Amino acid sequence: MEPFYFGKDSELFGMYHMAKGLPRKHGILIAGPLLNEGIRAQFALRLIADRCAALGYEVLRFDYAGMGNSLGRPSNYTIDHWQQDIITAAGELADISGVEVKTLLCVRFAANLAAKVSQSLRFDRLLLWDPVLTGGDWLAELREARKSLPKLLLDSGGQDDEFSGHVVNPDFIEDLVARDISGFNTESVFAVISRDYRREDQLRRFSGNTTTVESDCRWRTGASEVLYPGDVIESICSQLT
Repeated sequence: MEPFYFGKDSELFGMYHMAKGLPRKHGILIAGPLLNEGIRAQFALRLIADRCAALGYEVLRFDYAGMGNSLGRPSNYTIDHWQQDIITAAGELADISGVEVKTLLCVRFAANLAAKVSQSLRFDRLLLWDPVLTGGDWLAELREARKSLPKLLLDSGGQDDEFSGHVVNPDFIEDLVARDISGFNTESVFAVISRDYRREDQLRRFSGNTTTVESDCRWRTGASEVLYPGDVIESICSQLT
């Protein structure tokens, strides 16, 4: 596993997991969730990346601009910028590995970002974990998650520009509610959903290749919990064997 910075002004932080054993000449880009969900999912995504690298895949996972170990603050960036980060990361993985990036693993709202760029990047497969198809749904969940925060982490003054300590761009909410990929349709979409997923009927119209597991990831109410859903990890990795 190799940490490094890349992109314009080296603002993006990435973790490159080099293929081990017999290389498949196949790159996998992992686009994690945004804001606090990205922090919660880091451990699980590292396990997935390690498993995939052990299977012979070249893997890159990264932090969006203004989040995690990347430079800047969330308030300095827009949803469109984070969408562009996926394109930048895909190009970086191709450059450092020398292989074609064929699979994009997206978690939560990253599915919405990826659907907008997948056709231009021509991934062979989109693999989704608990995807959020519409921005309005995610905004409702972000607001619901506030209710479970410890008192010291409650948003000050009830401001609607802060979610679990992440202050967002003034245009964030307006841009978010305008995002909707529920009409997107391709045979190359595979999804793994946990027990508390609320939009299964909508998702099955989006993707006919959906697997439901027993884990309850509690995206809406577990704002301070690190995710370790073993059956989700196993199901995602089994899609790649």
